[in-house]
Amino acid sequence: MQVEVIETMPSFERLEQDWNAVYDADPDAQLFLSFTWLANWFQWIASPWLILAVRASDAPDAPYVAFLPLRTSVKTSEIPFHNELNMAGNFAADYTGILCRPGFEHQAIPAIARWLKQMSWARFNLENIRMSEARYRLLMAHFPKATFEISQPSRVGKVDGIDNTLCPFATLPSDWNGYLDGLSANTRQKIRRLLKQIESSDEYRITVATPETIERDLDTLLRFWEIKWTPRKGNLVPSLIRSNRGMLIRSFKSDLLYLPTLWKGDQPLAVLATLIDQRKRSFLFYMTGRDETFDGPPPGVILHAHSIRYAIENGFTEYDFLRGNESYKYSFGVKERRIRCIVIGTKNGRNIGGRLDRRTVPAALKEVTELHKAGKLPQAEKGYRQILEVDSENADAIHRLGQLLTSTGDHTAARRQFKTLTAIRPGAFKAWLCLAQSCEALAQHLDAANAYRQVIKLQPNLSDGFSGLGRMLHKLDRVEQFDAAMDLVLDGDRQGTERNGRPPGRRAVGAALASTLSH
Repeated sequence: MQVEVIETMPSFERLEQDWNAVYDADPDAQLFLSFTWLANWFQWIASPWLILAVRASDAPDAPYVAFLPLRTSVKTSEIPFHNELNMAGNFAADYTGILCRPGFEHQAIPAIARWLKQMSWARFNLENIRMSEARYRLLMAHFPKATFEISQPSRVGKVDGIDNTLCPFATLPSDWNGYLDGLSANTRQKIRRLLKQIESSDEYRITVATPETIERDLDTLLRFWEIKWTPRKGNLVPSLIRSNRGMLIRSFKSDLLYLPTLWKGDQPLAVLATLIDQRKRSFLFYMTGRDETFDGPPPGVILHAHSIRYAIENGFTEYDFLRGNESYKYSFGVKERRIRCIVIGTKNGRNIGGRLDRRTVPAALKEVTELHKAGKLPQAEKGYRQILEVDSENADAIHRLGQLLTSTGDHTAARRQFKTLTAIRPGAFKAWLCLAQSCEALAQHLDAANAYRQVIKLQPNLSDGFSGLGRMLHKLDRVEQFDAAMDLVLDGDRQGTERNGRPPGRRAVGAALASTLSH
């Protein structure tokens, strides 16, 4: 088995044909592992993602047999900072997992596990894992409790008691009446009566989102959803709405979304968002929103019945209610599947290998900079140094660490950082100015003077370069040299003015001065 790391959209897009071949062959495959859904999701999320792609051998043309999509993040709440791995679909996917061609599980999954143990992370969240028992055991065999901390957080709601690891689904027959015959007599009669009431009414109607109405229909769905869930989810609601909107609009544009709305006149009563898996012939009920003040025919039952009938008429074989064992789902003739939520952690809470994941350096730098601004200097210093362990030429981290060290009075250490910075960014006047000021603070006057000369060359309009150089020449008892250079430059100014009718400007003056003083 040969493991490759895929982490750019062009390289992922080149996998489409191979990905679909494995997806179609894998009985555990589901929409949230499909190429199209993931391609849309990867373009939406901000955190770094990657895919562990497994070939059957190390031959360059060997077929791909397995894929594990992941995303990684950095956590800065504790020192040292650490990384967490999540399944790529979190936090929009109700299911996650590994794609694998049947017959290759015993080779591919251990290869994935071995690669995972070479990566930099302290916590691996296997959230909403949907995979067979055999595959799960193959994976977890490589993370023994003697070496790793293994936990299984509860996903039972504290308020409503809903078990979100139970996922009801209905197997759909080839005709609508056959489906209804499998329901209880009461449910069968209720569904027939409600659909007849809607379809024969001049008052009620069902519309399905089109390119012209999708924005309006999504607005309605998310407005209803926000009203219902804000009391329970609080400050999480705005980010959840943004995430859901982004995922659903991209799904619609990719023909992955069925979005019916129930109306009474011009008043929307409820909207049902269902994802469509054409390859596996499955409908996946994702979310709903309804007018909680409406007192009339039950909108949820009507829209689910409408969607199930539509799915059957179009040759779909499964209607998946996804996570949660809410009681109403069981009236639709469902079975259950159970998913898992497992957390694998290192024993010491630190990254495997002791270093940050290089992919998360930009996010880490942003967080460390906020710590720095907040005056949490010891934490910020450790954070900058962690970043530089994996990205030794990160100019922003070097600059900010140098500034931090300067603020604490450690000018010797600051000088080292700024010296490195001038090598990385020789054309940045700020790097030379910081180096000059550190040398000056250490009474290294000649080095400071040389650095100030570079400042003047690069930024002649900056007075700090002139004043700094003047101070250093004074310390070096070379004031006469400074005065002579100024006289020479000013004399050149007068001659230039006489020739051209105007002075050459401060940039030319500074450049000439720096050139003169370098001799």
